[in-house]
Amino acid sequence: MINLFILIILFMKFDSKNIIILLILINALSINLFSQTPGPDIEPEYNPDSTIIFVSPRPLITKGDKTAIKSNSYGLDIILSDSGFGFGLFYQKQLFGGDMILFSNLIISGARNSDEFDQFINNNWQVFNKINRIYKFPVTFGIQQFIFKNSLSESLQPFITAGIGPTFVLSAPYTYDRIPNGEIMGWFKSFGYADFEVRFGGSVGIGAYFGNINNAILGVNIKYYYVPYGGEGIESVRGLPMTNLGGIFLTLTIGTAY
Repeated sequence: MINLFILIILFMKFDSKNIIILLILINALSINLFSQTPGPDIEPEYNPDSTIIFVSPRPLITKGDKTAIKSNSYGLDIILSDSGFGFGLFYQKQLFGGDMILFSNLIISGARNSDEFDQFINNNWQVFNKINRIYKFPVTFGIQQFIFKNSLSESLQPFITAGIGPTFVLSAPYTYDRIPNGEIMGWFKSFGYADFEVRFGGSVGIGAYFGNINNAILGVNIKYYYVPYGGEGIESVRGLPMTNLGGIFLTLTIGTAY
């Protein structure tokens, strides 16, 4: 249609010779006006209509295995007993799929069999008739057995416990020559005159863990320690010998699992 329109114009304004020359030139130029399509054997460099799919080299979302058991744990015990405050360290390992725990712990605590309050004696504040500063270090190896594990929720796991082991006893003089109401010996200096002994005993208890112990350890327990001293016992206060260095311990347990 373009060529026909051109012909009409040329016939109106030019002679026959010029018309022929112009038609040849126009037809030669008009060939480049049409776009070429690739043949069936020519593939494009890319397909603009295709969908690009990205595949991550690792999972974008992972699910934790709630059934996995971290068999080892360790942590700190905070202790309250009739002898005052103390603290300890523990290590434990789960056995038989987590139904039982094998544990070991160390407790550091003072020892006394009566309330000891300072009084103003001989122009000085001191505990009446006190002759020794006594410290005990029970090391216990034992087992914890979970009870009612399938009857209660996972956030509450009660257990019973039993263990045995040595107790290291350190007695440092409170006064010079352990004379009642005498001159008080300095705390650091008294360790140079301390006596060190070992006694054996055991413990039983009951307690519970809260939450998932495969992530963190949080629990409380009550234990009764029996540590016989033997003989006439050992005195913190003159006239009140202790024959059992154990007693009832209330423990708050805080730890981590790995």
